[in-house]
Amino acid sequence: MKSKESVLCPSSRAQKGARLLGIRQEDGRVAILPQPLLINNAFIEEANKHSHAEQQFRFTNKCVESGCKQWTGTRCGVADTIVGVMNDLQTSDELPACAIRPQCRWFKQNGADACKVCPFVITETTSEDWQLNPAEI
Repeated sequence: MKSKESVLCPSSRAQKGARLLGIRQEDGRVAILPQPLLINNAFIEEANKHSHAEQQFRFTNKCVESGCKQWTGTRCGVADTIVGVMNDLQTSDELPACAIRPQCRWFKQNGADACKVCPFVITETTSEDWQLNPAEI
């Protein structure tokens, strides 16, 4: 039996199982790390002391599809939204280096265009933005 490859959300919440994907820079863009780093509760607590961790960092975790409020039923609504504003941003034709690209939901859905706008995305979510189905986590 063929196993299903895990698809990763590049804009997950700072929670158990998440990995640090990038760090917000002074210009507001996110610098993607060469390899995502597993975070622990101490990191999450410290990051949340200053503001929501998702405003300072980008995290990746398993895409929960219908367990996420952003899921449209067949696609990630965030991925479509960010590609829709691409013309308003000064993006580069060169894709940023990214260790999760082969598993990234946004890349699988929207290809290189999603990668070009990815550094501009700041996740600013709250628990109310998520409707998690524990069976899909």
